Amino acid sequence: MRQHDYTRTHERKTLFGLLDYRIGRFRKQGKEKTAENYATALRNFRLFRKGKDILLRDLSAHVMMDFQAYLLDKGLRRNTVSLYMRQLRAAYNYALDAGIITVDRTPFRNVFTGVEKTRKRALKANVVRKLIRYDPDEDKNLEFARDMFLFSIFMQGMSFVDIAHLTQEQIRDGKLTYRRKKTGKSLTIVIPPCAQAIIDTYRVKHPDCPYLFPILFDPEKGKERKFASALRTYNNRLRRISEALKLDTPLSSYVARHKWV
Repeated sequence: MRQHDYTRTHERKTLFGLLDYRIGRFRKQGKEKTAENYATALRNFRLFRKGKDILLRDLSAHVMMDFQAYLLDKGLRRNTVSLYMRQLRAAYNYALDAGIITVDRTPFRNVFTGVEKTRKRALKANVVRKLIRYDPDEDKNLEFARDMFLFSIFMQGMSFVDIAHLTQEQIRDGKLTYRRKKTGKSLTIVIPPCAQAIIDTYRVKHPDCPYLFPILFDPEKGKERKFASALRTYNNRLRRISEALKLDTPLSSYVARHKWV
């Protein structure tokens, strides 16, 4: 297929269509490893979008930042996420070169596309102590973000996506039972007093809210929130806390999943 044939195909002006096309071309060229990497990136992006395709011209920095946050919260390593981002960027640049899109919105400008040396991410005990003593100066939003971060640590590194989806019914006899979104594995954890104090502080009492914490539901407005938006807000607030505490390693929803040493 000549390049200009591709540009006339409307279906391939979407990201799914473009990646399907590129995967097919790589396989015809015998580049199975490259094709498989692109296929994995596409599969993850489909899950992130819940199967909803997106036009190439609608790709934005906002979309890619949400995708990066989604992958990190699933537990993927930064280098793996970077690989997917580089593959998507290469496909996007191909579309630019082919004239499929004519305006470069630089959607990858705010996501990590480098290679990070593997390093230990465990939190030091002094960082946890700093967080516990941290005074957000009556900023309830920062206080809530801090407490959710600590709750994750106290509950053996529970991921933010699992915290967000916790329900009142999952707590019984001082234990919390939940199923991990990433693996589907069911876990039961004894709730320590420090975590119980956070539950008692933030437990939602709105009759229309099924969740334990006000992450996917705004009790004041009586409205639900999308997880991607809640995750982005959470990480932004953790970044502000990191700056206030002058931490060497910025806090994020991913960092909290590692035990401190």
